[in-house]
Amino acid sequence: MTFKKILFPTDFSPNATHALVHALRLADFQKGELIVLHVVSDYFEKHSHWSTLFDVHELQKSMDAEVAAEMARVLAPDATGIVVRKVLAKGKPADEIAALAEKELVDCIVMGSAKGVVTNKVIRLSNRPVLAVSSAPGLRDVSSPGKMRRILVSTDFSEHSQRIMRYAFELKRDLGASIYMMHVIETPKVIEFGIKQGQFCNTIAKMREWAKNQLINLTPDEFINDPSVVRIVEAGSASDRIAEVAGEIGADLTILGTHEYGALHKHLIGTTTDTLLMKSSVPVLTVRL
Repeated sequence: MTFKKILFPTDFSPNATHALVHALRLADFQKGELIVLHVVSDYFEKHSHWSTLFDVHELQKSMDAEVAAEMARVLAPDATGIVVRKVLAKGKPADEIAALAEKELVDCIVMGSAKGVVTNKVIRLSNRPVLAVSSAPGLRDVSSPGKMRRILVSTDFSEHSQRIMRYAFELKRDLGASIYMMHVIETPKVIEFGIKQGQFCNTIAKMREWAKNQLINLTPDEFINDPSVVRIVEAGSASDRIAEVAGEIGADLTILGTHEYGALHKHLIGTTTDTLLMKSSVPVLTVRL
């Protein structure tokens, strides 16, 4: 696992500035390169008659200069020892971010999640891991990756679950961190109601036992008896329980695999990743399965 090249898209909002700290620390972890991207929309595309009132090219130059100056101001205090490259693009933010990530073959994209709209689109468009940093109230001052101690990794036991676990355990080897392996038994409202009435108890207990065994099977042989590997099985809403457990154990990072859903599926079902970005105060690293 390497973090030699990090892409950091920014709109210069407070949330993006907060995420910048994580991007710099991640790049500094292996003395890598940080690519700072700002996407400028073409404000005259939908209102072409405005071009008769403004010199569009001169206005674009002025905006570019202002953006470059802002980048220099924000990066100056922390950018020592890291190669920083500034890139300006024009178009739709998520499209431009994903395109540059693929072109540069970056190791990770670091973004401030805010409401998660652009971040979610980037996660779906790009094959690169995306680290979404929340600005939710109560967020701890997360230590640098070199001091990261607790990593929560969630799995749904899908066909490609082993890949996300390998990724998490590689990070454990690099950082010497504890790994919390987690599976959530998702229970519909009707099942939750039944559980409260004393029904399905044996069924849930058997599912927990099965899931615990599956987590053991996903653990690399060298870590089977490692006390720094903890296995957790919960029941309920996946996004709720992942966010809650991350807070309870004081996780420094949550790792989640994402699936490439079809357009209809994405429209009908709010994915765990989408919801988690809005609820978690812990940085979420998504990895395409």
